[in-house]
Amino acid sequence: MINSMTVFKKGSDSLIRNCRRWFLLTIGILFLGCTPQEKQKESEKTWTFVSVPDFLNKDARYPHPGFEEAFSYFLDAVKAENPDFILVPGDLVDGRWPSILEPTEESILKNAAIFYPAWKARMEAKGLKYYVSVGDHEVGDNPWPEEKAKLVPLLEEQFRNYMRMPMNGPDHMKGLAYSFIHNNTLFVSVDVFEPGQGAEGHIVAQVSGKQLEWLGNVLAEKKEVDHVIVMGHTPILAPVNKLNSSGMMLEKGRESDLWKTLTKHNVDLYLCGEVHAITCTEEDDVQQVAHGSLFGWNPTVNYLVAKVSSDQIQLALKEIDIIPRVENRKSLAAIISPEAMEKGFRTIGTMTVDKSGKQTEKLKTGCFIESDGK
Repeated sequence: MINSMTVFKKGSDSLIRNCRRWFLLTIGILFLGCTPQEKQKESEKTWTFVSVPDFLNKDARYPHPGFEEAFSYFLDAVKAENPDFILVPGDLVDGRWPSILEPTEESILKNAAIFYPAWKARMEAKGLKYYVSVGDHEVGDNPWPEEKAKLVPLLEEQFRNYMRMPMNGPDHMKGLAYSFIHNNTLFVSVDVFEPGQGAEGHIVAQVSGKQLEWLGNVLAEKKEVDHVIVMGHTPILAPVNKLNSSGMMLEKGRESDLWKTLTKHNVDLYLCGEVHAITCTEEDDVQQVAHGSLFGWNPTVNYLVAKVSSDQIQLALKEIDIIPRVENRKSLAAIISPEAMEKGFRTIGTMTVDKSGKQTEKLKTGCFIESDGK
């Protein structure tokens, strides 16, 4: 005969064990935020960012007559990609504020107070979050004779104060060079315009000294991230196509300490602008994408959309025809025709970086193959 107390005890023990399991599972969900199954789904999520270098590369008010419809159409297309944010690797403004006629502090302060807030207002009106780099136009545009180079710190101060980028860069470049992590992807923005002596005068396109040391440390410390993306204004790898551009390149190119640092730390992408044309080049397992637009001068404008998951980056370069109106060497308007608007942006090249297997696979089409040089 079974003792009733024994049956009761066994039933109680079973109930206690079940309660304990449910308690631990509940605690796990509360602390981790999701179940293991939900965790797996989270890792499989795809998110998006868009790269738009050289936007706008113009001292534009908001709204700006002759351009605003084209600007708005372009940004609406970018917004439709549903990006978490956009990247702008330099040249937000025209920035020739320390001119030959008026190389004064007053001119810089006056123009910065007009054109940086206008640039931000346009993005905010579209609900676009942004991360931006310093371009040559943010520091007065090349070349830099001695008197103009002396004004670069003041120009940098305007960029820092108005654009308010993360302040975690090297001590002498706070708000100019910085890094951030988004969905386990590391992004780094470098300022490629440093004091020195070169072909452009007293500013040299390079990343050296304390900035290079900082960059190396940032890349070395983030070994557990899924992907690493670096942006800077000038291309590093040559040759690149260019249109209505001086075509500045990083000093020493592939032999530069910057490129060697990117390859050493297995950077996935280097995004840049400056040349207002598209060239996609891969060397040492690092993909450089030079692209961007020049509204009011170029016959096309473009952007790069990236869809990112834990084991893939899917890139697509998209462009649309645009009609510039130029008179007496002045850009007066940029027009996207109704026919072009109806057709929309066309995809001219794609690339998938696939890390799901034992080795990274890179699948390319269109301009990613045509300009690769391989």
